[in-house]
Amino acid sequence: MQWRWTPPVLCLILTLFAACAPALASTALAQGLIVLPEEVVLTLPKAFGQEFRVSYTSHPMKAIVDSNMPMPGMAQAQAPADVALREVRYSEEGGGSARLVLEFNYQLPEGVVQEDAELFQLVIPKTFVNTTTRLVEFGVTYGHQRRADSFGPNVVNYLEIDLKRNFEVKLVLAQDRVYGAERVSDMAKRTGAIAAVNGAYFASNGRPLGVLMIDGELITEPYANRTAVGLRPGGAVMDSVGFVGELWYEDGLLTTISGLNRPRLQDELIVYTEAYGTKTNTNPYGYEVVVVDGVVVRLQPEGNSTIPQGGIVLSAHGAQREYLSRLKLGDRVDLRITLQPDWSELGVFQIIGGGPRLVRDGQVEITGEAEQFKDDILKGRAPRTAIGITADQRLLLVTVNGRQPHISVGMTLDELANLLIELGALEAMNLDGGGSTTMTVRNLVLNLPSDGKERAVSNAIVVVPGSK
Repeated sequence: MQWRWTPPVLCLILTLFAACAPALASTALAQGLIVLPEEVVLTLPKAFGQEFRVSYTSHPMKAIVDSNMPMPGMAQAQAPADVALREVRYSEEGGGSARLVLEFNYQLPEGVVQEDAELFQLVIPKTFVNTTTRLVEFGVTYGHQRRADSFGPNVVNYLEIDLKRNFEVKLVLAQDRVYGAERVSDMAKRTGAIAAVNGAYFASNGRPLGVLMIDGELITEPYANRTAVGLRPGGAVMDSVGFVGELWYEDGLLTTISGLNRPRLQDELIVYTEAYGTKTNTNPYGYEVVVVDGVVVRLQPEGNSTIPQGGIVLSAHGAQREYLSRLKLGDRVDLRITLQPDWSELGVFQIIGGGPRLVRDGQVEITGEAEQFKDDILKGRAPRTAIGITADQRLLLVTVNGRQPHISVGMTLDELANLLIELGALEAMNLDGGGSTTMTVRNLVLNLPSDGKERAVSNAIVVVPGSK
């Protein structure tokens, strides 16, 4: 039998831990009881004829150690400063028996007991992963994890989708418009999805932030060359995505396009499509041109144009006004908008931006600074949503509950990246998280939103039956 410590070594370790506990990230609570980041270790000497019996309760979890003799050196009650161990209580009862109760803040695996004639030892792990899976449909598997580490517990939900099966992973705009807000569960219901998660970041008014393409239509342009995922029949790709927009007139480049379906800023040319709404809602300091089937049909110097069915509005400010003002009614113009890389040749018709990247070629690679993310995304632990691609072209959609002490504390981006690798991701990126984090399967919300209720969001990723 292999022991952690022999009695002389145990006394020395207890003395050292009592003096150096902060430096060693552990706590010696009483004779024989040590709290380590990964486990709680109880090691007690045995008197002749002494017997120990261990039992457990749940809600709250307690490990109860009963003995037919006293346990020397135990205080009546102690409250350690530990994420898992809440309280230690000791009592002696009639007939010389004694009881030691270790009460925990959340459920842990039952401990391992080792003993011989001289020592009794109970080791309760604080780091663990318990995973269960079930088949939603052939090709779609749902997984649930209860796990914990030295920072506390976490609840993980994930979907693994075989993209070669008869399922499509698509993107949905809330209320089918740029300035929309809708719960993920409602978007799943109206699209007939068997499962869904929240998608890209969005502004307070519901507008998506970053690249979004739905069924081949580019809704919004990339920002800061952030990471994006492209979805195609049978597979997915991930890369940093850039944007090139050009307006051509009379076989020549008239000017460049700054963006799509977002507020127009100084010296910008913005393209507005039907996905934006019925009006551009621009201020009167711009110049706008309405185009249908490539032909200029209206000039609007005062802005706030009506967006025609099947058409677009070009809206310019500042230096860009001069270029648009050259156009006349009846002129033909050509918009050339491409993404870099151009995934259209791969059959990609759904693209969602997020970031930062978490995993590249099966290794942790977090590109937060390069993608211009701020500390509210990059630092600390929080509820998270992520997307990953495995080597055999399975798609992973992952949510982590957070901001719920003793239930699920959330993850850092580094922890999230390692989780995706653990689940098999070769490539992975972060999506919008916090109170937006949501997963639904069969019209049931399976995670615990940190707001206490499901949040209305801008867009979602849905899994729908294929058309084969």
